[in-house]
Amino acid sequence: MMEETKMVFQAYKSANIIKSICDLYGISHEQATDIYYKSDTSVLIEEGVSDLQCRSDKYLATLIWDEHNEAS
Repeated sequence: MMEETKMVFQAYKSANIIKSICDLYGISHEQATDIYYKSDTSVLIEEGVSDLQCRSDKYLATLIWDEHNEAS
């Protein structure tokens, strides 16, 4: 996969996960973005670890939400 294509895919995936966090938990886009980028899971997704990027956006949103609640 070309590097540019990979970057576009990752940006699209991140945006969809953030939107799913907003939709599932009724929070603002800003809050969801903050939660996403502070999560360990987002780092793993962007690094391509464990094929997490292949999981559904809603599944990853719930995983990140649970991680956020455990840290709080």
